[in-house]
Amino acid sequence: MRSRPPSTAPWRLPRRTVRPSTSAAPPTPQASWPPSPGARSRRPDACRVPLDPPAPVATVAPMTRIAFYAPLKPPSHPIPSGDREIARNLMKALALAGFDPFVASEAIAYQKRPSAELFADRRARCEAEVDRLLAVWQAQPAAKPDLWMTYHPYCKAPDWIGPPVCRALAIPYVTVEACRTRQDTDADWADGRAVVQAAVRQAAVNFCLKPADRAYLESFLPDASSIVALKPFIDLADLPDAVDVEGPCAAGEGPLILSVGMMRPGAKIDSYRLLAEALAGLVDRPWRLVIIGDGPGRNEVEAMFGFAGDRARFTGAVPHEQVLGWMKKADLFAWPGMREAFGVAYLEAQAIGLPVAAFATAGVPVVVGHDESGLLAPEFDIVAYRDNLARLLASPQERARLGAGGRAKVARDHGLDAAAATLEGALLPLVGARTGVAVAP
Repeated sequence: MRSRPPSTAPWRLPRRTVRPSTSAAPPTPQASWPPSPGARSRRPDACRVPLDPPAPVATVAPMTRIAFYAPLKPPSHPIPSGDREIARNLMKALALAGFDPFVASEAIAYQKRPSAELFADRRARCEAEVDRLLAVWQAQPAAKPDLWMTYHPYCKAPDWIGPPVCRALAIPYVTVEACRTRQDTDADWADGRAVVQAAVRQAAVNFCLKPADRAYLESFLPDASSIVALKPFIDLADLPDAVDVEGPCAAGEGPLILSVGMMRPGAKIDSYRLLAEALAGLVDRPWRLVIIGDGPGRNEVEAMFGFAGDRARFTGAVPHEQVLGWMKKADLFAWPGMREAFGVAYLEAQAIGLPVAAFATAGVPVVVGHDESGLLAPEFDIVAYRDNLARLLASPQERARLGAGGRAKVARDHGLDAAAATLEGALLPLVGARTGVAVAP
């Protein structure tokens, strides 16, 4: 795996050491990151940093080309989201591991609500995309991928492209975070779920980011040999610089609590309701609260915290660098996390040194270590959650201990280097024989 020099200075990625190969095809140029028109995204640094020239002693095997696809939304999508950020970071981790990832298609398979007509339309468009890609690679054989990776296929966004392309090209198929939704009924999404399950069965490797996804895959796979655990991660070196936030935090005195979450019906509103209920029992203690987020449920959320008066401040939606600015200003991060996949905000808060107060629900325990980087209450146990908040509010020493633990945990387990090592270990055996690449001992 490529090693990352300190992020405080400009750096270049060294070429991964490989043994000479006499049968490998000539190296092909790295593919560009193709943003959608008007998108403000840029190609990740790890995907565009120039490589050091190879030693002039023998022909060096070409880098393994990985076709990357996200059926929910492409990495260049203009609307920020956790899914988009994970997709971008996956491509950076692949590049750091020594591979050559490129976005193979920006076709969107996602549908928000069950609709047989929309399902058929999405499928037809994706099937046409298969024909287009195969025609391109037939005309340009040197540009063919050595492996296909699909991020986050699930019943609302199935992958109709990767599996047939892999069969046609005889290359390995890989998924990351294949999962299922609990929304609506099983019948509503049965067709999409069948597509995803067939793709997962075809996959040589299925990376799972949380235990619930592994359990789902184990429920229909003949065995678990294709499942590989991949811990959620962020690119610590590429976080935007936090900006100083202006204006008063909130009225009153005491530790500053920060919450960040969309204000939409369902799990997010449930989390706000639990936080409000917990803090309502702590009105006799000094604390201030800043809530970052917006959405159709904002009026409902503001009403929930009416008891706090001017001790609570609602900022609305703010740019990412301002979110990080608030994290640096806060004393603790409180977000219940109901049905949270794992939550990128938890990782960012811990990286900055904020202790976390959450529930041990869904994927939260994957990224927050109880009594290591935060305090986790049993799911729906509002008394335990309130007690954890009280414990953090009362003790600067406890907040400092857990904050330091969070920084260490993210750096050790949830950074780009850790993810790159996992990806390299699982993917190299699949592509080494095809490309002639072998890691030097």
